[in-house]
Amino acid sequence: MKYFIGIVILLFGIYIISDLALKTRYTRKRLSKRENKSRKF
Repeated sequence: MKYFIGIVILLFGIYIISDLALKTRYTRKRLSKRENKSRKF
């Protein structure tokens, strides 16, 4: 049971990191085209 919880947390962390990386990549592309002040987190 301990190992299962660890694996779930690990996968969740990887998912969050990849999701943030994709979001930053998209926002950078949009910012390079035109400045969007409403798109700041």
